[in-house]
Order: sequence, then structure tokens, then C-alpha cells
Amino acid sequence: MTQQQFYLVKDVDSRALRYYLHKLENLTSVNPERLKNLVESKKNYKRTIKLSKQEQNITDKFGKATNILVNYLIIEAEQNE
Repeated sequence: MTQQQFYLVKDVDSRALRYYLHKLENLTSVNPERLKNLVESKKNYKRTIKLSKQEQNITDKFGKATNILVNYLIIEAEQNE
């Protein structure tokens, strides 16, 4: 198991972070305007988790974009509430 740090726009616990990480597997499209705003926003929260084998595969698949896409899913969920 490897550890990975995530820099987040919202303070979420490890369980929620894992939930969003697994939702990346089913991500089909991204709103470019929201993504642009997200990239430019500050990430005030840092969370480190140990990755399972499946989570490691997800982070390998998305590479450096994993952090941005996890934040994107957090913002999407927040706006759909």
C-alpha cells in the first residue's frame, strides 16, 4: 500500500475522499468552465490516505489529473445538493 496526498477545495474526511476517488472510475464527462474555475481555486485542505490496490490503479490511470478530478467531483456533489 502506498500513500498519496490530496489537496482539496473542501474539508472532507478519508471515507468521503475514497468515495470520490472510486467515483472517478465512472466519470464520463467534465464541464470545462467548472474545471477551469477549480484549477484556479485555492486548495486549503490536505488529506493523506493509504491507497488500496484498486485505488492505486485509479490513480495510475488518471495520473496527475487525479487530484483535480477528485476536487471536481467534490464540487459537483456540493452543487447538486
